[in-house]
Amino acid sequence: MQFVCKNCFADKELIGFIVSQNTFGDCGCCGSKDVEIISIEELFDFFKELFGNFQSISSGECFISKIQDNWSLFSTLENGQKILNFTLAKIDSPIKSPDELVDFNDEILENVNFWFKLKEQLKWERRYLTNIGYLTDDLGWDSFFESKTIIGKDDNFYRARLHKNADEKLFSNDEMFCPRKEFSTAGRANPSGIPYLYLSDSEDTILYEIRASYLDEVSVASFRIKQDLSQDIIISDFTETPSLYAQSEVNQRIKSTLLKQIISRDLSKPMRRYDSELDYIPTQFICEFIRVFTNVQGIKFRSSLHDIGNNLVIFNQNIMECNEVIKVQVSGVSIDSIKL
Repeated sequence: MQFVCKNCFADKELIGFIVSQNTFGDCGCCGSKDVEIISIEELFDFFKELFGNFQSISSGECFISKIQDNWSLFSTLENGQKILNFTLAKIDSPIKSPDELVDFNDEILENVNFWFKLKEQLKWERRYLTNIGYLTDDLGWDSFFESKTIIGKDDNFYRARLHKNADEKLFSNDEMFCPRKEFSTAGRANPSGIPYLYLSDSEDTILYEIRASYLDEVSVASFRIKQDLSQDIIISDFTETPSLYAQSEVNQRIKSTLLKQIISRDLSKPMRRYDSELDYIPTQFICEFIRVFTNVQGIKFRSSLHDIGNNLVIFNQNIMECNEVIKVQVSGVSIDSIKL
C-alpha cells in the first residue's frame, strides 16, 4: 500500500492536508481512482506519535474502536483496519494490532483524571486558593479549550420560563433575561451572584431543560446576538467532532478531547432535587477557568435531557437581545426509566 487518499479518512484536517498536496492518482487502500492521494510514508510521523499514546491492557476497548469512537479518524472501519495493519507493521509501536485491547497511557490518564480529584478538592478541601499553576504549567489545561466557534448574528437561541399559575400573562422580553445579580442563584455554570444566560439552540430542548410537565404553560423567548455589535462573539465549543490529526502535539489533542468529554458530561448533568449546590462548584470553577484563560464569551455543550439540541452559557447577557416571546402549553411528555 504505497498511497492512501482523502476518501480513506474522515478527519477534516487530515483530508485538508492530503488535498493540499495536489497529487492525484489511485488509492491503494479504498480503490478510489484519480483522487487526491498521499504516500502513506508521509503520515508515519503522525501515526508513530499517535501509537505512543496508548498501552496494551488485558481488558478494554480494541485499538481501532478507541480511535474511531473518540475521533472518527477513518471514513470506515475497513479502511482503518487496512491502514493500521500496514502502519503498525512498519512502525515500532507498543501496539501490534488494530484489534488489540488498549487504554490511553498512564501520563494521559493521570492528566485527565485529575478532574475527578479537583472536583473533590473544590467541594471539600479548598475552594478559593486552588493551585492554578499546577493546572496550567504542569497539566496544560489552559491550552485544552482552544477549539472555538463564532456565533452568527442570524443564529437563534431560546430560553424558557415556567408559568406558576394557569392563564398567567406572557413574560416580557426583559423578564426573559437573567435575574439581577442580587437575586441570582447558583447554577451549573454560574456561582451565586454572578448571573450567566442559559440558552439552547432548540425550542424543544429548552422545554426539557426547564423540566416542563404535561399541560404546563411556558413563555419561550428567542435570542440573537445584538446586531450592532462590531466584534465577533466567540465561544468555546464542546460539541464539535475533534480533529486528531496534527503534525505535532497529538498528545495534547487526545488530552483535550478526553477532558472536554468528562467536563461536558458534568455541565449537562441535570440537577436532581435532592442534590446539593456543592455539586455545582466544580463546573462553576471550570467555566470561570475557561472564561479567564481563553477569553471566550460562553460555552456550548450537548444537552443530556434532549439529544437533538445543544445548550449555551453566555457569560455576559448584554451581548444578546430578546426578539420575541411566545406562550406555549406542553402537550405531551415522554419518560423512560432503567432498573437500578
